[in-house]
Amino acid sequence: MARGVTAGQPPATRPPGNLHRRSPLPNVVILVAEGWVASDLATNGASPNVERLAAEGVRWTRAYAGAPSARVSREALLTGHHSGHGRLRGTNVSSLANEDVTVAEVFRAAGHRTAAVGVWDLGGNRTPGHPLRQGFSDWFGFLDAREARELHPKAFWRNGEVFDNLIDTRGQLANYAPDWFARFATNYIQVHEDHPFLLYVSHPLPGGSDDPGIRSGHLAVWDRLVGAVVRELEQSRVRRETILIVAGTGAAGRSSDPLAESRLRVPLLFSWPGRIVPAGTQDRPVALWDVLPTVVELAGIPGPRSLDGVSLGFGMLPGTNAPGVAPKAPPPRAGGLYWETAEVPPVRAVHWDRWKAVETPAGGSLAVYDLEADPSATRDLAPANAGIVAEARRRLREAADPLPAPLP
Repeated sequence: MARGVTAGQPPATRPPGNLHRRSPLPNVVILVAEGWVASDLATNGASPNVERLAAEGVRWTRAYAGAPSARVSREALLTGHHSGHGRLRGTNVSSLANEDVTVAEVFRAAGHRTAAVGVWDLGGNRTPGHPLRQGFSDWFGFLDAREARELHPKAFWRNGEVFDNLIDTRGQLANYAPDWFARFATNYIQVHEDHPFLLYVSHPLPGGSDDPGIRSGHLAVWDRLVGAVVRELEQSRVRRETILIVAGTGAAGRSSDPLAESRLRVPLLFSWPGRIVPAGTQDRPVALWDVLPTVVELAGIPGPRSLDGVSLGFGMLPGTNAPGVAPKAPPPRAGGLYWETAEVPPVRAVHWDRWKAVETPAGGSLAVYDLEADPSATRDLAPANAGIVAEARRRLREAADPLPAPLP
């Protein structure tokens, strides 16, 4: 098994940089956990590896998932588009298309090697949404969410082939999916330590269980994966050359309201030793579709235009948080933050300034919440705020493309 897979403390002293590395471009590692929400990120030692990263970098305390569903949330992170402009809308679209541009395609064009590990769920083997057709040169894991429900599978996908050699060094079956994902991720770092790479790990845990014991165990498995990756970056001497992003996809099945704050609010951490200023927390509302424009700015490479996301680099780069220095103004975000469900017609929500509006299809009813006074969005203020309701309806009309026509 690759070094760094088991839990443990990081090295007491930072090893020197990798002397064989010749490119000035940084690595990018994106670790995403399915079902991980903001309330799961404790600061009491329950998730030591994640908590250590939060202390060493920047944590966005008002970060939002890309969508109520995990697959669309992952799409938003990879493409920089919210669910109203993404490909996977309605009930009949199951794959990304050739014209979609992912963060992997952007970094591969810049010279990075690219790999995806874990749960894909954005297109099958014979679709344009397969990871090898969306910018990834290497792929290992589950192609869809149905496969990912089984944490002890008989096989995985390895690029375009079935991988069923799930035998450990003792000749016994060893098929616990999170262990294999940790093994593949850390091995990938070892093999590519001399060359810039982008590594995307989409983890199936903590998932959607509401059982406290099960959830606690799943969170511990996720935290060990984060720790294993960080230790491998250290031991491969590329930690200081690596932008590390850790995030959640949002809740799965934990509320009757798909657009509840408790479902959409997620952890979002950025770490890059020596480059990103350890700034504690940032409280501006952000979303997973901001990840792509942020990493291209941090890496200094060209990125796609016309994204819904904006770069968050203004809150992390040197000088932006220095005492006595006026903070750089964040880039403007047209229209606010937007989400929709997969139903037709969808339940939709928009968040701008202090307001969040949720529109349900039945009769076009709309609720309005003041998130500064009511962070959990429990008190509907629409009856007393006609002007805000009108503004919300305007933003909802302008936020999304028309839904694709249903299949015959």
